[in-house]
Amino acid sequence: MAENDTKPEVSASDKQKLMELATKPESRKPSDVRDAAWRRARMEAGHMVIIRSHFKSIYLIPMTIISLICGIAVSFGSGDAGSSWEHSWGLIWAICFMFYMNIFIFEWNRAWTVVLIGGICTFTAIGFAIDTESFPVWASLGSWLKNLRLGFSPQAYFFFAIFFGFCSAVSWIKTRMNYVVIEHNEMQIYRNAFFGDRERISMLNPRIEVKVPDMVEYFHPFYRAGTVVVHAPAKTIILENVLGIRKIERITDRLGSTLSVRVEREMPEGDGDNV
Repeated sequence: MAENDTKPEVSASDKQKLMELATKPESRKPSDVRDAAWRRARMEAGHMVIIRSHFKSIYLIPMTIISLICGIAVSFGSGDAGSSWEHSWGLIWAICFMFYMNIFIFEWNRAWTVVLIGGICTFTAIGFAIDTESFPVWASLGSWLKNLRLGFSPQAYFFFAIFFGFCSAVSWIKTRMNYVVIEHNEMQIYRNAFFGDRERISMLNPRIEVKVPDMVEYFHPFYRAGTVVVHAPAKTIILENVLGIRKIERITDRLGSTLSVRVEREMPEGDGDNV
């Protein structure tokens, strides 16, 4: 933990002064201000962004919630083992499980996503076109799903909820130990923030790319995830599974444009070739 994190909180009277200082792009953190207070002020002013790269297990949070809902529903259901109520919740859980496993196993880029959507629409249209009394497509499909008789006990659902929740928690903890902080003038790489391991890199003429390699992860309403590639002068940092990618893109664009304006104004005073 950083030493200045042990300093007292900013008083209410000094908070306004801190915010005024944080709104200036070239400002540096005062020595008597905690890191947390300075970061909060800089992020509110739009002059700092924290980028956290998650494990894939962060996408298991919805499965944790779904498993809990299924476990509670089955617990307070009809109470008969093998009932249609239990099988219905088992089918819902299985469909959600297959969906989220696809996020882990495959990478749904733009081309494959278009093929998938086109295939689903095509087969759906064909199903409606050939659905007749002599060949009941949708009735047969519903009967087949019903005869699967998928079902789990409440204990099984709660076990899965605990397991998925644990995997998600590991990813969350990892992002609190390892993350990247970008400001106008520098980038700070925290590899083990609890012990204060930090690397500072100058951000003159930075190039930041935002990529969306997986359309399912990007369009998921809980995540809106993607990849951030930071091309710093000394090295290139690739941050995968970054949540809220478009919000981070807007902030980094503003940080980069402000830095470019400042560099261009300083160039006439010295040798432009050395900037």
